[in-house]
Amino acid sequence: MNTRPIRTTDGVELALHRLRAFRDGRAAALLVHGAFSSHTVWLQGNGGLAHSLGERGLDVWLADLRHHGGSAREPRPFTWRFEDLILGDAPALVARVMEETDGAPLAWLGHSVGGVVGLAWLARLGRATPLAAMVTFGTPGPADMRPVRRALALGTIGICRVVGRFPARALRLGPEDEAALVLGDWMGWNTGGRWVGRDGFDYLAALAAVRTPYLGVAGGGDRLFAPADACRQVVGAVGAASKDFVVVPNLDHRGMLIDPRARAHCWPQVADWLEERLPT
Repeated sequence: MNTRPIRTTDGVELALHRLRAFRDGRAAALLVHGAFSSHTVWLQGNGGLAHSLGERGLDVWLADLRHHGGSAREPRPFTWRFEDLILGDAPALVARVMEETDGAPLAWLGHSVGGVVGLAWLARLGRATPLAAMVTFGTPGPADMRPVRRALALGTIGICRVVGRFPARALRLGPEDEAALVLGDWMGWNTGGRWVGRDGFDYLAALAAVRTPYLGVAGGGDRLFAPADACRQVVGAVGAASKDFVVVPNLDHRGMLIDPRARAHCWPQVADWLEERLPT
């Protein structure tokens, strides 16, 4: 795997990793992690989903969002907002992959927040998208905000306000802390029932204009972070004629990526779906 730094329009340095180098025009997959995580989540479990997709012939790329993984540790990361990932990180990552693959067909695969970032960016673009396919794992809409899930979201916002960041490492939720405003914005979207940007742009409503083929994957064992009904809401909002929704039995929020059972019960379905929709 080789790594290159890229820079967003607001001057933030991101790390972008390529599993293997190809120059034969094969379809590419950009894997984008979720909260409290980094690109390494795609490599867990005997090579992870990244190597599994590589074995199926895809040119696999792994992103580190700002201040995560191999990306630069910025001196003032906690001034960022959630939309900085959508409007800054997403276009920079896609542009670099498209440049190095000579415009080969590209799919975005995002886990949780990584899926929201990709979908929200597509919502801003409408039909003018460079992506050939979109896959999300455990990416919920604001539906199904039952008392426990709502309390968790509000508690997260409260911790961010008090601490100035979300201390995921101390809480053993993952290897990366989150900027308070980034996570607070996202939790606020969910508790408020709408994905609305600072300029009033309604991301959830704008998904109706998205025509990129879309696969939403939910974990049947995910009762808290991204229940199936909440993920189904996002799939329903996307306007693409080609869209599918899969609930993987027994796997929880991270299990879709790291549980050994995912190799047999989740990843092959995703690879098959991509093969059918990515031009070759």
